[in-house]
Amino acid sequence: MVGHPFGKLYEPEKHVLAITTYRRVSPKDVREILVHIKGKKVVDAIKLLDAVIKKKYAIPFKRYTEGAGHKTGNLAGGRYPIKAAKEVKNLLNTLIKNGEYKGMDVDKIYIKYVSVSKASTFYRPRRSRFRGQKAKSTNIYVLGEVREQ
Repeated sequence: MVGHPFGKLYEPEKHVLAITTYRRVSPKDVREILVHIKGKKVVDAIKLLDAVIKKKYAIPFKRYTEGAGHKTGNLAGGRYPIKAAKEVKNLLNTLIKNGEYKGMDVDKIYIKYVSVSKASTFYRPRRSRFRGQKAKSTNIYVLGEVREQ
């Protein structure tokens, strides 16, 4: 299937796909969240993201650690990326709905593959400056797989 980075990984009868494009969140934050939830059940990942939004659980930052202080628990450096967690949570809810539409058991869907790419940047208009400020946007792809335990 052309148009997404999965290539030959996607098989329609056993995989479910969710894509969102041009979201105004940081690609670095989304990348750290998706690396952390990869391999988990979708239902458990949504519970984890709810805890991040309430600042009860910190996402460990392993690549982009500039200024990420130590948090409680067995965690070296982490943050609470609330805006990115809300976007990923919406995407995982879309993944669940796509799985229900295909007739899959929602409790057995695992996150198999994730991909984040930087979308185009654009200028937010301002009155006082000539060009305004640059705004980031992100493309997010999640592939779920039904596993029998």
